[in-house]
Amino acid sequence: MSSFNRYPHVRDIINYYAKAMENNAVLVLLEDGIKSEKEATLFSQFIWKMIEQIGTDARSGINVLGRTNNTDTMPDIDYEVSLFLANFGYAEIWDQICDEQ
Repeated sequence: MSSFNRYPHVRDIINYYAKAMENNAVLVLLEDGIKSEKEATLFSQFIWKMIEQIGTDARSGINVLGRTNNTDTMPDIDYEVSLFLANFGYAEIWDQICDEQ
């Protein structure tokens, strides 16, 4: 799959947190793509949980992928997740979930 080309570290971050949070469904979606609104919603909601965890880990000084603070990757995450979901026709789901946060 040709996603996460501009900021490939975003895929690494999502993989890391999906494994750490034991969310195998997100790992599958990351590899196989999004095929429904339900999957797009699940993926988007996970990303927001992941973003919260990134902040928690940064405040706690937890090393994630060689860094203790990954909060500066938030714009990269937004860009890549937006594009990832748009490629499957679900950009509006990401926008909706973001508006709810």
